[in-house]
Amino acid sequence: MIGLVLVWRRTFSGSGGSGRRGEAVVMRRSSAERLRMAPVSGEEASELVVVPGHAVYTGSDFTAAKDTGNWALEPYQLLEGEAKSFMDHMELGVKELSRNPKAVLMFSGGKTRREAGPLSEASSYWQVARAFDWFGADVGVESRVFTEEHARDSFENLLFSMCRFYELTGAFPKKITVVGFQSKRARFEDLHLSALGYPSANFTYIGTPALNEKEMASGEVKVRESFNRDPYGCRGELAQKRVERDPFNEGAPYFESLKILRGLWLHINTCSQRMYKGVLPWSPGVTVK
Repeated sequence: MIGLVLVWRRTFSGSGGSGRRGEAVVMRRSSAERLRMAPVSGEEASELVVVPGHAVYTGSDFTAAKDTGNWALEPYQLLEGEAKSFMDHMELGVKELSRNPKAVLMFSGGKTRREAGPLSEASSYWQVARAFDWFGADVGVESRVFTEEHARDSFENLLFSMCRFYELTGAFPKKITVVGFQSKRARFEDLHLSALGYPSANFTYIGTPALNEKEMASGEVKVRESFNRDPYGCRGELAQKRVERDPFNEGAPYFESLKILRGLWLHINTCSQRMYKGVLPWSPGVTVK
């Protein structure tokens, strides 16, 4: 696995130094080099805390994040206090991070809204959390907060955050905590964990009530039925939603960069409706070197 890094190098023409031009130089890094440069050691990090994003921030002042008008929202999200519910998730995620010095917090969510421009849900959450001084947590937690900026639905929030954790630490998480709306608990616990073969004993879901909890719970039944028929979300409405939530057609890099999950990627690419039965790095008894 080779990573490409573009470095901008200035060159000069003429004895007077006029005629400056830029030249992009491609430097190749091996996977081993990338892991040596990882910001968090796998020996230092064991828990992944995931806060899935629900919207992209469009305001210029991140301290005004409680104003719903500063977010690009779907019609069903246009509720007084909806933005505050996003911030509740951010705060809970930071608090979970603070409890465990071996935890990494991942804000997850892609560039899902064309009208918001090339900004991601994940970076929106990161900027807001920092603007609010990490909700009173020790400022040192910032070094353990990262973004995953490609996920388009809850399944990808979970899987892609695990992939980012690996990119950052060189290992997969031994424990995962997800912070989200209570109505989505069963989707994660009963469907996504099974699709990924991740041990349920090592998973915790922290749920908060949505402002429109009754309506969300009703719609959630249909979403769970879809994921039950299509656990990897590659058909019908689930696949169409992913297309709509990737207006800049960026896709995700993990299918190419994480060769360690080759078997799972091949299974997902076949759009199989069956659960993957192969051995995964987080399968019980497996040791990844």
